[in-house]
Amino acid sequence: MLLSALRGWARDSPTTAVPGIARSIIRFVENVIPDPDGHGDTRATLEAMRDEHMTLAHAVHSAPGAHR
Repeated sequence: MLLSALRGWARDSPTTAVPGIARSIIRFVENVIPDPDGHGDTRATLEAMRDEHMTLAHAVHSAPGAHR
């Protein structure tokens, strides 16, 4: 539903769509991804998730028998 609404907005009003869609995505992410510190900033959570995934990807890529 959200994506359909954002697509319609981009189609019907391209000049206001880009900043509005960006704000909508930011609000969605803030509502979906918890803020562990309770300060209303999910940046630390997103950075921790990124770092965990990079560590995991590196471990898998470096494992014996992994394709290089």
